[in-house]
Amino acid sequence: MKKLFFVCLLLVMSALYVQQASAQKQQHKEYADTKLSECNSCHKAEGIAPNHDSDWLRSHRTLASKAGSNCSQCHIQSFCLDCHQGGGINADLSTDAFGRDYIPKSHRSDFVNLHPVKALDNPQTCYRCHDQKYCNACHARFPKGSMRIKSHLPSSRSGQTFIWSSEHASEARRNLQSCQTCHPEGDVCLRCHSSKSGARVNPHPKSFKGGNISSRTNKTCRVCH
Repeated sequence: MKKLFFVCLLLVMSALYVQQASAQKQQHKEYADTKLSECNSCHKAEGIAPNHDSDWLRSHRTLASKAGSNCSQCHIQSFCLDCHQGGGINADLSTDAFGRDYIPKSHRSDFVNLHPVKALDNPQTCYRCHDQKYCNACHARFPKGSMRIKSHLPSSRSGQTFIWSSEHASEARRNLQSCQTCHPEGDVCLRCHSSKSGARVNPHPKSFKGGNISSRTNKTCRVCH
């Protein structure tokens, strides 16, 4: 008799569970367009959002970069900047070294000089984190035309001469990528730094490590020599 009672009780509980689960599934249809922040009012009992699993620290960059990213429904930009405030061009970006001062990949290298080119190429990359006010807050502080890199600033009021001749070498040695953004083929360099024509100015400093040439082909050398 007791065995029959427990069997009946188990069947009743199973039926109630299935009915409740079915009802919840039906009810969730009306929440299909609900923001994630509103879902969290019920589903965040443990203080962790549903999509913040154990691998979130490593995988959230992929989720955040998608066009339909819903991060902004719960977080403002300052939340991201608590960690992404930048670690310089030497920041360790390996997956096993995540931590504070992580700098986004798009902000490495000579970002100050390169970001106008990146912004024109794909503005959506910038808009994922920054709005127009963010740009204006910096650009409004400088006179028009004065935000060029140092070697491209005019050296006279006429604007006909520039200080590139004395500054471009240090900028190129610090980060040649910034030059190659606008001059990828190096034709501009060869006007002065070719041994075949032009001004024939030697681009190699006294500390030039010529010993490395023996371990490479002479294809690069033949461009100028």
